[in-house]
Amino acid sequence: MAKRRLLITIITSLSCAALAGAGLAGPAWAAAGQDAGGQGQACSAGARTLSPHGAHVYPDTGNGGYTSVHTDVHLVYDATANKFLPGNHVVLTDQATQCLTSFGLDFERKSANTADGPDMRVNSVTVNGHAAAFTFVQPTYPGDPNGQDDPNPQAHEVSQDNPVGGPQNNPLPPACSPELPNTDAAADSQNGQQCPANKLVITPKTPVRDGSVFTVKVSYTGRPGVHNDGDGTTEGWFRASDGGFVTTEPVGSEDWMPLNDHPTAKPTYDFYDTVNAGKTAVANGRLESMTRHAPNAEFPGGSATWHWHSQAPVASYLVENSVGNYTLTSRVASDGIRYYQAQDRAISAAQQKKNRAIMNRQQDITDFESQFNGPFPFSSDGIIIGTPEAGFEEEMQTMITFAGGQIDLDTLYHENMHQWWGDNVSESGYDMTFFKEGMATLGEYLFAARVAETKAGGPGTPAGRKAFQDSLIKQFDTTYAKAGSFWTAAPSDPTPYGLFDNAPTYERPGAAYIALWRILGTARFTTALRQIQRHYGGGHITESQLEAGFRHWLPSKSAACRARLSQFFTQWFDTAHPSGGGTSRPAITGPGLAGPGFYTSSCRA
Repeated sequence: MAKRRLLITIITSLSCAALAGAGLAGPAWAAAGQDAGGQGQACSAGARTLSPHGAHVYPDTGNGGYTSVHTDVHLVYDATANKFLPGNHVVLTDQATQCLTSFGLDFERKSANTADGPDMRVNSVTVNGHAAAFTFVQPTYPGDPNGQDDPNPQAHEVSQDNPVGGPQNNPLPPACSPELPNTDAAADSQNGQQCPANKLVITPKTPVRDGSVFTVKVSYTGRPGVHNDGDGTTEGWFRASDGGFVTTEPVGSEDWMPLNDHPTAKPTYDFYDTVNAGKTAVANGRLESMTRHAPNAEFPGGSATWHWHSQAPVASYLVENSVGNYTLTSRVASDGIRYYQAQDRAISAAQQKKNRAIMNRQQDITDFESQFNGPFPFSSDGIIIGTPEAGFEEEMQTMITFAGGQIDLDTLYHENMHQWWGDNVSESGYDMTFFKEGMATLGEYLFAARVAETKAGGPGTPAGRKAFQDSLIKQFDTTYAKAGSFWTAAPSDPTPYGLFDNAPTYERPGAAYIALWRILGTARFTTALRQIQRHYGGGHITESQLEAGFRHWLPSKSAACRARLSQFFTQWFDTAHPSGGGTSRPAITGPGLAGPGFYTSSCRA
């Protein structure tokens, strides 16, 4: 994601009681915790979060007890009314990792944002084709020893900090992050409030056996919308004059579809979007077909079903599915990748022409970034430009979103770099957002170095190579010279309010990667990047795994050098340095860079 442009949104409040969902009553065996179909297996409810104990950045997201395998999205969407119609549903194919009496999905069907938030209703749920009971419940903080239905109200409270604190001096971790109404709201203004009931808990007629593959169909209707984030911005399904524009980091996918909303949940996808005739649906992967239908009661002017298929798994916040008056073109380029371009026809002809000139450079950018990251991980790549002022651009997998009707080249380098870092290799949790945003920021720095190289004589020339290297060194030195509050937030310990702050999430890790390039050397650094892509592609990575991927390629394997690199990671990724700069910043850099460097008498290259 590119750095957020803060937007002010004014909303009205909705009581927590209005958010609580009433579903079907569960069978008696589920309430009693008995085995009624597990055939001797010990059965229990799946965890309602994938976050660890003590997490304070979206701790409510994700669901355990199963892995997400594949999702079929069947939208029946009236773009004029901005509503999902009867027949709208998703089918999730999952595999149980335990015997399940019940399991959860994330679905924010209603919101305090009554103007732009969602207003949807679940009409039915089936598991393996049989009707299942369902209800909506509040999340409990991860690891609550009193269980997921803890009767203590303090176990279900909002905060961006751990512990909650708040008016009642709650000593427990937060169960969810704030949903701030606008960017003027104080970070802790909702501290101690009750979390909304956004957990869709499903109870099948008989337990789902451990190891079995099962399907869940959720039918729902109503208006999709946006999520109020912990920093007061919004993300999700943005209303456009001609339909919807989807850009969803970090959790906004649950504002238009039920899913396992965590970056480690990465199913493959098929999209079957039935929309008004004349509208275009744009999603992840490749367009397989478009089938026209005759007029009917739901679509008096006729309709069409657009089928997109993503063979590659997609993390929850990268699911793209926009519908509107988009012009859509594609071509198979010389690198074998199919490139898509989509623009809202409401954008002026002059601006569309400017946009196309930049969009046409995506293949060149992909080829350039492949030199560092290895082969492009997907069979397609693309860009969609919408009209809503979302406030940020996003690396939606294979279909990068640009808001506000325009695109810029620097950000395209950033978002396209994400296709490797964040998309193919995803973050293991929100405390790892810095890892992929820093790598995408490095993509911007590489672009600036490329420009300098071209001006100096071009690739392959001594002057060009020197200019490329000098550009990266200058970028590091400029970053390292920053003072004040630049170093005071640890990248690996964000708050919801500061998750996308520039210094800790973008610039500081971006500079750290330049330092790693200097420590390892060009060939070893590039080899490390490529090996990490091969090993973790299609899945996710933890901080320790990321660091091990670089540590393996240290020129010296001495204990002193390995210990010094561990100190480097701690200082750059995990330390909140005191304000002021000077000595209040990382004390280990890299050869030829500002600061003390890396190699010493006890650690030699």
